[in-house]
Amino acid sequence: MRSRATLAATASLVLAALPALAQSRGAVRRPPRAFAQPIGLEGVPTVPNPPSSTALTDRLGVGVARRLLLSPDRDERIRALVRLGVVGTPRALEHLARAVGPTGRARTAHERLVAVRALGRHAARPEVRQTLVRLMAGVSGAEKNADPVERLAQHGAALALAAADDPEALQALGKSLRQEGPASEAAAVALVAHPPRNLDPILHARGTPSLALIHALGRLGDQRAFHALRAFVRRGSPEVRAEAAIALTRLGDLETVALARQWLGASEPRLRIAAGRILLMARTSDAAPAVAKLLADDATHERSIELAFFAPTRALLPRLEELIDDRPEAALAAIGRAGGPKAVKSLIARLRDPKVADLAGYALSLAAGAEATRGIEAAIRSSEPRIRRLGLRAAVVRQLGLGTRVHGSLELARALLAAEASTDRAVGAWALMLLDERRGRELLQSPDHVVVRAAARGLAAASGETLKIAAQRLASEKDPLTRAALGMALRDVTVADLVPTNVLLEQLEQGGADAPLVARALAARDDEALRPRLDRLLTSGDPVIRAHVALGLAYSKRSSVIGTLERAYRFETDDGVRLAIVGALAHRPERQRRRPLQLAARLDTDGETRARARLALGGTPIRTDATGVSVSWLRLVPSGGEETLPEPTAVSVHSSGGLALPAVADPDGLMVLTGLPAGLVDLRVAPTPRAKQVEASKGHLGGKSK
Repeated sequence: MRSRATLAATASLVLAALPALAQSRGAVRRPPRAFAQPIGLEGVPTVPNPPSSTALTDRLGVGVARRLLLSPDRDERIRALVRLGVVGTPRALEHLARAVGPTGRARTAHERLVAVRALGRHAARPEVRQTLVRLMAGVSGAEKNADPVERLAQHGAALALAAADDPEALQALGKSLRQEGPASEAAAVALVAHPPRNLDPILHARGTPSLALIHALGRLGDQRAFHALRAFVRRGSPEVRAEAAIALTRLGDLETVALARQWLGASEPRLRIAAGRILLMARTSDAAPAVAKLLADDATHERSIELAFFAPTRALLPRLEELIDDRPEAALAAIGRAGGPKAVKSLIARLRDPKVADLAGYALSLAAGAEATRGIEAAIRSSEPRIRRLGLRAAVVRQLGLGTRVHGSLELARALLAAEASTDRAVGAWALMLLDERRGRELLQSPDHVVVRAAARGLAAASGETLKIAAQRLASEKDPLTRAALGMALRDVTVADLVPTNVLLEQLEQGGADAPLVARALAARDDEALRPRLDRLLTSGDPVIRAHVALGLAYSKRSSVIGTLERAYRFETDDGVRLAIVGALAHRPERQRRRPLQLAARLDTDGETRARARLALGGTPIRTDATGVSVSWLRLVPSGGEETLPEPTAVSVHSSGGLALPAVADPDGLMVLTGLPAGLVDLRVAPTPRAKQVEASKGHLGGKSK
């Protein structure tokens, strides 16, 4: 009888512990009905509170967690924090809050981040809210607050408070928004991520309005902030007044137009710049003259030249031409936007100036009007080889970007392909790949490496058949630089299957410009042999490599990849890597992907990552290899002062779409890459023996160097 009683007691203990164990594994309970409905951008799925636990479950879960919290091992303490969050009873939450308190055992940034995520579901509880407010404030010491994991914890706490949409939580955010520092920044991000139903706690919190508060209200675009913004315009620092007036204008209050006209005569430069912006936003007839006045003022011309880009008017041309030497990128772009015979004449004249010729060529390629097309046609007929090449590049960009064909461009491309000069052949091959893809396929098989490298740069938006030819050449190519250029074909995962694994591993070891796409292709082949290497790459010091391994794991045939991606997301501090992980999770079919996606949709610090997670939860397909019609027009220049590059140079262009595309610059150092999604790009020079002597020239449109 005694043995039966003991057995029965043991069985009851096991059964009582099952709910906590099941929740920790996250795969036993059927999700509530609401979870099965499509979730759009408007709604973020919230994780339901765990079912009411028995007293025995509470004691077991909390007891084990308390023992783990005493461990000197950080991972053990993290397990304790997770367990307390899963149990979710008042007693468990009390221990969780105490653990991350000033005298608690969990004192690292990683533990605070885990605690924030565990507490986030219970932010409406007073004791939890107080803990989240303290975690949002961060730890003392500027050095600790600069820790990227600490920043994730601070922002996560703010996001949890905003998502709770509780009046007292919002009041805490409102107080933070009236301070300067990381907590204010975190509160602003949270407010925009989870717009409150009741804005009063934010608007009526005590304290002086900060720029973070004004920026948040401006981004919300909520009419309920109207009267508060009007009050901020009348008091505060010049920066606060200026930003509040701009936010009011966004809300449709045209009373700010009269104020802007007054500010044009103010002594404070920031008020005068804000006045120009307001007049441009209101599209008043005196907006362009106001910008012209700002351009003529030495105190405001640096910032107002950017306004001129959004006020394309020919009246500004004389002053813009005067500013070309100081701000060539912005000035020439604004001249191109203005268009017209005088603007085109100015840009064509600058094609002869080696210092700004490339910028003038790009501005001319996108300038409005038939005059610009005729100007490019004149350039490709020039007797000067350098101007002809610039004209052809501009003609290709104009045709692809604006759909305007430039007569004579195809003929010039064919002529340059047969030229003796390597730069001529490169420009001709690149143009032919984009203007005549069938001819471009032939060029990918050329014995001339200069031609192959240039043609490969046109693969950014090429068809699958062309990519297959490039992949086949890559599989047998021996020249390292040409192989790196042909690595562009790996942007298509199915085409990447044509390249043997041993070739990819060799390319990865080279660490060239194609290394990110190679890492992605290898991750897509995820198997027992490759997994150790992939795990190392997923924790490497290069965030671009980490992101591409995550993107590749989206295509893995192993269901365990969900756990791998979830662990990678847990303490990832780079926004781009987390965005890639969410993109990979969105591509997976397993239901377990919902757990990390729900966390990202609710508490990720990056807006794009949150949006991608929400779309994925709603069933919207996510593309991480999208192409577009944007252009990166860059020149690589030697940092040592030489006029030309010491040798052919490969670069990795990390586009806003997520992929880092390899490309080799033309022999003259200019590199035009088309087919990119909209947005800025990061440029990294591949580690060749002399790569440290090369840098991206400053001020080129369409990208930034790194």
